[in-house]
Amino acid sequence: MKVNNNLQQFKRSSLALCVAGVLMGASTPVLAEESQATDNIEVIEVKGMRRSLEQSLNTKRFANSIVDAITAEDIGKFPDKNVGDALQRISGVTVDRQYGEVSGVTIRGTAPEQSRILLNGQSVANTSWYDLGPATRTFNMELLGAEQISSVEVYKTPEASIEEGALGGTVNLQTRKPLDLDANTFMISAEVARSSLYEENDPGGAFLGSWKDEDERFGILAAYSLEKLTSGRQVLESLSGYYPYFAENEATGEDAAVGAWGIGSQAFRAERERTSAQVTLQFMPTDNLELTLDYFNFEFDNPHVNHNFLTVSARGSEATNVVNNAQGGTESATIQPAYASIIYNPVVRHAVNMKADVLNLTGKYTGDSYTLSGVVGQSTSEGGTQGGSSSWWIPATDEGGKIGDPAFPDGQGSVDGGFSYDATGPYQVELTSLDATDASQFKHAQEANYETSVQEHDIAYAQFDAVFELDNDYIDNIASGIKYNSSDFSRQAYNRNPSEILGFVPDGNLSNWTGGVLNDLHSQSPGNTLNSYAYLDENKWWDFISEKYQNGELEEVVNQGNTFSVDEKMLALYAQVDFSGDDYRGNFGVRYVTTEQKSTGFADGKVFEESIDYDNWLPSLNIAYNLTDDLIVRGAASQVMARNNYSDLKPGLNIAANIGSANGGNPDLQPYKSNQADLGIEWYFSSSSLLSSAIFVKEIDNVVFNTESVEFVEKCGPTEADWSECRVTRPRNGGTGSVQGIEFQLQHSWDSGFGVLSNYTYVDSETTRPDGEKEMVPGVSENSFNGSVFFENDYITTRIAYNWRTEWVGVGATQAVLNDAYSQWDASITWHAMENLNLTLEGVNLTNEVIQSQDTEFDLTQNTIEFGSRYYLSASYQF
Repeated sequence: MKVNNNLQQFKRSSLALCVAGVLMGASTPVLAEESQATDNIEVIEVKGMRRSLEQSLNTKRFANSIVDAITAEDIGKFPDKNVGDALQRISGVTVDRQYGEVSGVTIRGTAPEQSRILLNGQSVANTSWYDLGPATRTFNMELLGAEQISSVEVYKTPEASIEEGALGGTVNLQTRKPLDLDANTFMISAEVARSSLYEENDPGGAFLGSWKDEDERFGILAAYSLEKLTSGRQVLESLSGYYPYFAENEATGEDAAVGAWGIGSQAFRAERERTSAQVTLQFMPTDNLELTLDYFNFEFDNPHVNHNFLTVSARGSEATNVVNNAQGGTESATIQPAYASIIYNPVVRHAVNMKADVLNLTGKYTGDSYTLSGVVGQSTSEGGTQGGSSSWWIPATDEGGKIGDPAFPDGQGSVDGGFSYDATGPYQVELTSLDATDASQFKHAQEANYETSVQEHDIAYAQFDAVFELDNDYIDNIASGIKYNSSDFSRQAYNRNPSEILGFVPDGNLSNWTGGVLNDLHSQSPGNTLNSYAYLDENKWWDFISEKYQNGELEEVVNQGNTFSVDEKMLALYAQVDFSGDDYRGNFGVRYVTTEQKSTGFADGKVFEESIDYDNWLPSLNIAYNLTDDLIVRGAASQVMARNNYSDLKPGLNIAANIGSANGGNPDLQPYKSNQADLGIEWYFSSSSLLSSAIFVKEIDNVVFNTESVEFVEKCGPTEADWSECRVTRPRNGGTGSVQGIEFQLQHSWDSGFGVLSNYTYVDSETTRPDGEKEMVPGVSENSFNGSVFFENDYITTRIAYNWRTEWVGVGATQAVLNDAYSQWDASITWHAMENLNLTLEGVNLTNEVIQSQDTEFDLTQNTIEFGSRYYLSASYQF
């Protein structure tokens, strides 16, 4: 077994043995014997952050594959506020932030959805609350608090025994077990959280209790955490794609105006609430048999309002004072007023949530020279955004009482609504007639609705593994196993027809519905930004809208184009050999997996169903060679695969019959495949110190791109003769990708209590479309750096952390959008007030950095996103 492999390494260095005995608490009989054999060596117990870092290095050092680890200092004392924030400290890892918190991770130059997140080695069902995003396979990190996590392992190279599906890497989240803790271990904490954007004080807390009997045969662990935060983001944004919204005016000499449909001043405010519960029962009826039953429940509620004040260039009557740049994009212009050329668009969503639960039974039997283990479990998830309101408020002087007013068959006009703008940096907008802070100058014109989505995901799995130890000079053990995995994902989408519900608002002037004026928005974007405007009282409006739903005045109909399901049945077999010699160790193996996939959707109002199956052979090799006791060279080679996003697999088409085009998903997509190799060197120059470097390459096939082709599609075209010339846009395989990169890592702790952790990663990552055009991989930066400095003694533990990344392509953008380089400072200080009492102050994004993005085609501003700073004051007591 691998632990014996590790012990062979321990025997080579009495210092390593001493440290390992302390860090691992002599948790196995073999380690206890080794510890007794070295009684003449002074053992210095290390606690706190330094202990955590040494445990993490110990995991990395003695792993057969290329692994990085993060270990909690103690119960409820994870190094960062959430797991996603902690993962960005690992070399080769960058994170994706959508609403301030980390929602996904990018590992070694691959997109976030191509990383796997496992809980105790198993998949967790996943949905999303965001109604406009694609349905991916990425576990949403927003669901997960850090209080119950004991360690995180990031496998950058695969082993045959680990579940398949990752191009970049596999993140395994480990939770605690009662028999590993002292009897009657309890931890309780309370906190207050605050965001600089909205300055609300929100409570939170956590509890963990663990008990076991005197014989240490049976134990129970229960944990619960609650975290609230009023936060969000403020954005100066463009809406829709960039295009010529006004042609060149030969009469006036004005150039064509080219840019976004509109510009928005967005204030997104959410009352986030995250809860996490765990119950673990552990039973060892004999020394050989161990049974563990885990139940986890994660819930995330995100009721929110998105205020957005829109200046809509494309709805203006004309553009004057047009100044274009060398790429033809309009840097600045004055837009003359027209009907609804200014729109205040508040979106109120109070039924927004996602949740997941996991029920997992694990059994392990250890014989004289073998270990048998099995797992059966299931995970379910529900999420989405139901109901809500998206209303349009326009200048009160605009003609007509509502959009599409039948009293104005020849169109409507306006005397207000003019503005000028500048798109060379964060959007600068100056209104030429309207006072945005005066609610009486606006009236209700339309009640629309974004898409309502209801997502469900069910996973069931069964796994059996057998490990046979060999009395052999070269082979330590042979492992084999089988795993069955069933995954059923569905998304129901609904739309509301605005034409049925126009003009239904009494007292439609905004002054009757306002909650006041939003002030001091976009504090990190100086100039003539739209930083103040009257806003809708969301609670008063939600009561009104809810009554409309209850009375049946607001009806939703199925949006068949975005309603689909993907059901998969996966069977995996593997064989793996762990080997070692005097100066080397490693493993090699192969994993075979077959997938049966059925996709169901709609085409032309009819149910459309398609099934495919495919299989993959996934060999892997990992080897570590000890040049000296403290210097290790590692190498790895493997073939991996990653399945496609659920949204890309949906069948059916949305058909625009009048223009002969259609778009949809593609259930025939094959999974991504990659051949990859790694080579690294690691110098452990003390028990808590590491200097390492690694290079890695990946060659990726079956890359998916949205492309257009001519197909025969029934009813696609004005006449039957046109059906064979339908222009169909859908995701297709055919692209390739390549990744080359290098990582550097430095970690060191001094006896004085100071320590430093740092890493740098360079990644050259690109994909090649079927037409030969090369593109950056979304979400991937070429350069990234993370560094932190800490100090601890008996009284305080403090840390300052910094992370930086260079530009990257935005994920999910409507056009090619490039985000500028981004950096962030975080810090924390803990006062050890008593032996078991800690008081902590933590700050995230201390300098309130913004994400700035550009449109690549016309070199114009896309978004300026400000998340604000977050602060947490907490007290924890362990007994």
